[in-house]
Amino acid sequence: MTPCERRARLPVGFRVGGWELGAVIGSGGRSIVYEARSVPGGGPAAVKVVSAPDDLVEREAWFGTRADHPHLLRTRAVHRIDAPEPAGAVALVMDRADAGLRQVLDAGVPGPDPVRLLHGVAAGLAHLHGLGWVHGDVTAANVLLSPRDGVRLADFGLTSEPDGVYARTPPLGTLDHRPPEWWSRRRSADGMVLRATADIWAFGVLAHQVLTGGHHPFPGLHARARALAAQAYARGNAPLRLHPSLDGGWHRLIADCLAPDHASRLPHTAASLVTRVGDRRRTWRRDRRGT
Repeated sequence: MTPCERRARLPVGFRVGGWELGAVIGSGGRSIVYEARSVPGGGPAAVKVVSAPDDLVEREAWFGTRADHPHLLRTRAVHRIDAPEPAGAVALVMDRADAGLRQVLDAGVPGPDPVRLLHGVAAGLAHLHGLGWVHGDVTAANVLLSPRDGVRLADFGLTSEPDGVYARTPPLGTLDHRPPEWWSRRRSADGMVLRATADIWAFGVLAHQVLTGGHHPFPGLHARARALAAQAYARGNAPLRLHPSLDGGWHRLIADCLAPDHASRLPHTAASLVTRVGDRRRTWRRDRRGT
């Protein structure tokens, strides 16, 4: 049992608002996720209990309760827990997913239709960008899957609403999904610069992983090494070598997402990715009917 679980574990049957907790289905450094059911009704949900809430939790709650789209993980309610321990914990009641994309890729088992999956992520991302928001951490770990309602982009802890052309976010996130320019910008007191094109870069990394069985587009044994390889590519010191299994259409789409700087990625919006992935999906279906 982790230190977080010792501090924050709540008993089966404990009620958070109109939801009754069940078994633990996940945990992190400061949070535990429980399966839950609504009372009375019995509808499924997941409740994330954070023992030491901070600005990231406030972001996640604020954006999550406003994430009204079929491909975004919705936060239904936010409650503060004062008893039993831990006093002052925050509970986020969310839609329930059945699996995470990261676990599917790591297991090396056949996952859902990859084109449908990427179309859903692109659609959720386009909705966020249409509202003027930047997700900030588009990764396989933040894509949840369910046979009932498909794919959901989750975790809004780094989501920001730009003031003008960019937002500020804490210097956190998945290192090997950050665009090259993120590393060269100075950190200020209110965080790091974050633009919508950072999500486009991260979508390119995600698409490459989904379509190649988990392979990252930049070589390296760990996240820092892969981030350094991406920076070398952006400086023109290394070519972009995508997986040989990708056909020409996917190669062009991913290469556009992985254009080496912010300005080069500007034409490739999330809305345009919805259209392009949709075209690939229609081609894929046509090819399957022909075989």
